[in-house]
Amino acid sequence: MSSSFDRHAVHGIELFFDPVGGRIDCVTIDREDGSAALRPLHKAPWVASAEALPDTISLVERRLAGDFFCAPFAIRPGHPIHGWSANGTWIAEDVSSDAIGTLTAIYRLQEDILGARLIKQLTLHPGHPFLYQRHCFSGGQGHLPIGHHAMIRVPGGARLSFSEKRFGTAPNDPVESDPQRGRSLFAYPQRFQSLSRIRTAAGKEVDARDYPFDQGHEDIVVLAEAGSRIGWSAALARADGFLFFALKDARRLPETVLWMSNGGRHYAPWLGRHSCVLGIEEVATSCHANGRFESTAEVSEEGLATGLVLGEDDLDIAYGFGAIPAPPGWTEVADIQPSRTILVLRDIGGDTITLPFDGTHFGF
Repeated sequence: MSSSFDRHAVHGIELFFDPVGGRIDCVTIDREDGSAALRPLHKAPWVASAEALPDTISLVERRLAGDFFCAPFAIRPGHPIHGWSANGTWIAEDVSSDAIGTLTAIYRLQEDILGARLIKQLTLHPGHPFLYQRHCFSGGQGHLPIGHHAMIRVPGGARLSFSEKRFGTAPNDPVESDPQRGRSLFAYPQRFQSLSRIRTAAGKEVDARDYPFDQGHEDIVVLAEAGSRIGWSAALARADGFLFFALKDARRLPETVLWMSNGGRHYAPWLGRHSCVLGIEEVATSCHANGRFESTAEVSEEGLATGLVLGEDDLDIAYGFGAIPAPPGWTEVADIQPSRTILVLRDIGGDTITLPFDGTHFGF
């Protein structure tokens, strides 16, 4: 791993953080049996091969990997794609460990975002297969869509499941509309009640709970939370050997964007080689309301936050993700129940796995 990364590790888990662009480049989670460790996060092929790319491509795409925080989320005039939080410089403020070995690393974004100061906190607990993240804004002014941009790659396929959602949408416009540059499969815009029945542009339906479900396409859908305080997402990748899961404060991040990047872009640096990639992006954006990746109001007509309103109070966003080996016999995560000290994952068949957990991160 390049020396430009900051390494943080405790017993059972380590991460590599890139202060330039602020991405969690890699997370490694040890297996209890000592076999090959889990590395659930995706790294773009041009990053893995250290390919040189022109500066005309945004830094976040040149270094596309892992997870990063977006502020503003998506595209907004006057900001690089996904904001300075994903393209700027993060300055280390403090790294500390407590008496039981819990490690906390704190970073400050050098650039302001709409006048706001942004702090990142990364926490690892010994024996927890989970990375706890917190971002805190202070000051500033304006309305700001935000989101986490975790990515996994599942060439062997994954079964997707989520906390209860009200509905799903596809934005107004296809991700790729020019057939010379790429292909999108879905019909845009549309609203749906289940990932199992998403309309395609050809008038058919696909079941997107099993990903990938096609080849050579680039698509995005947005799932709106039904009202849980803590939302969750899970991807059971049995063939690839892991179960990825993420938790969030759903009051701050009330939508989940699924970016289905499966070889559907023909232009550089994608060149059809970015395949079987799934972004599981926990966000606050108005795209669930009007089909566009814009934010113009604090709360949509659906009653969901579409971003943060800066300057009223200090604003913090709690999130985290983890992974365990794919449990034998499991077919789909049916529920994830956090509490103050444990996290219980349940398969649709009734089996459960209990993990150590710091529920205080989410206010338990």
